[in-house]
Amino acid sequence: MNDYQKIFIKRANDYHYAMQKYPDVRSYEFESLISTTDFSSIKKVLDIPSGGAYLKKYLPKNIELISADFSEGFTNENIQLVNPTQFSYSDNSFDLVLSLSGLHHLDDVPKFVHECLRILKENGSFIFSDVKRDSPVDFFLNEFVNKYNSLGHNGVFFTENSFNEFPLLQEKIIRTQYNQYPFVFKDKSEMLCFFSFFFGLDKANENIIYDGIRDILGIKSTENGIEVDWGLIQFEFKK
Repeated sequence: MNDYQKIFIKRANDYHYAMQKYPDVRSYEFESLISTTDFSSIKKVLDIPSGGAYLKKYLPKNIELISADFSEGFTNENIQLVNPTQFSYSDNSFDLVLSLSGLHHLDDVPKFVHECLRILKENGSFIFSDVKRDSPVDFFLNEFVNKYNSLGHNGVFFTENSFNEFPLLQEKIIRTQYNQYPFVFKDKSEMLCFFSFFFGLDKANENIIYDGIRDILGIKSTENGIEVDWGLIQFEFKK
């Protein structure tokens, strides 16, 4: 059982509650994942790990989307359960594979990437975004969330050089970039509720949560509401 699977068997309900109650908070994050993609010739897409299939509303309606996850905490009749190192999908069966913020809990990321490339059609792309090592998000998750979440948090994060030791994968990378954008909330109470449930901060009160967000990530008030700084590193592999 991988760490992702174990964590979200226990945490999926709270995570999903936050995403359902505040579905637009992470809009910039989802939009950033697909911002460089031309969907005109894309017919079949895999979103993995999909969580509660939150990416679906950001994708064109005419594509065939398969949502899959590594944990029984998220899977249902619309979201398939998948082994991250041995997919059940056939070779050359997807035009695009997308993955958002789920790989830092996997035991074998290179094997997962190999599987994504295997199921892609020729010239298909695998795009994933995840936490950049030594970024504020790294510190927030592996220090603050680790301290105030009863399950802890020990993610293995990424740099531009993460695949240098895997030349067969490194040669497939056509783009690496760091994208910054905000989480957007209408007010302070919405922000605190979202962070509490989404990150499982069961050991922290509202004051501790607010101070952690402000001091580590950064908070600013804008005409859109309250914005919390966020950012992920993105890789695109081409088959």
